[in-house]
Amino acid sequence: MIKVLAGILIGVIAGVTLSFSKWQPALADTPAAYNDRALHFVPPADYQALDVPPVDLQEQNHLATVAAYVHNPGREDQLSIQIMLELFDGSLKDFEATVENELRAQVDGIFVARKIETRLSNGMPAWWLKAAFGEGFGSMQQYLYAAVDGRRGVTVSVTGRLGVITEDKARDALKDLALVVYP
Repeated sequence: MIKVLAGILIGVIAGVTLSFSKWQPALADTPAAYNDRALHFVPPADYQALDVPPVDLQEQNHLATVAAYVHNPGREDQLSIQIMLELFDGSLKDFEATVENELRAQVDGIFVARKIETRLSNGMPAWWLKAAFGEGFGSMQQYLYAAVDGRRGVTVSVTGRLGVITEDKARDALKDLALVVYP
């Protein structure tokens, strides 16, 4: 079952006036890499990209999926990575609150177990969130980076069954994520 979990991402970075504009994407980009003017992500080699229709952020009023990847599709140990964006020009703290509110509105019974301020691989400030949802054998765990680039709110998450995904696995899957202030 390959599904893009449209409303199950958490992401935060905003309101930071740091100069990260000299970052350049790695030369070893893969065809599955996601790149735009401010965001760069290379999924792990064992994840396959899913087709995601183009999104016009001007027409959205919530986080919208722009890229998705899956590991072991259809299996019990399936993991998915999702990149979501929305227009947002507020602070990082405000975006984190927005993301939590959107998650609670879209996912019944979601529990944000932990959130900490951190930095992405290139030093850009972000929030790291751990969330859980579902019941019994269908319980899911999600780890998410949330950040802002001055124009957009960005979330990049990895989701899997409770007990399959760990925080170390999640951090490793998202290690090649970098964000700069939107040029």
